[in-house]
Amino acid sequence: MKTSLVAVMTAAVIGGTALAASAQDAKVEAGKALYATHKCAVCHQIKGVGMKPPTGFALDGVGTKVPAADLKKWLTDPAAMEAKLPTKPKMSMAGAMKGKKLTDADVDALVAYMLSLK
Repeated sequence: MKTSLVAVMTAAVIGGTALAASAQDAKVEAGKALYATHKCAVCHQIKGVGMKPPTGFALDGVGTKVPAADLKKWLTDPAAMEAKLPTKPKMSMAGAMKGKKLTDADVDALVAYMLSLK
């Protein structure tokens, strides 16, 4: 009985980890789709794809350079983030984001996608 309980608990932990990874993968894919839908490549580049030269920050490796909280802030309050920069960008992200309506789920998905760019 003890062995069965350990096996069931182990399977539950492994299954839960697989479900969490699957949910995270789905969130990353949703973020990737939103990146395309909102035409983020008009200003940004990923792996050389997008605006040449990028008007905005090239996003290669952003997942290792920018914390999730800052990525979220860039998407929800870009004017506040731009105010912190030592030099102003060529094009304002605050201006570019003005007409975009992102839900909390959209922001979470875009942040997940950005964090996956390592």
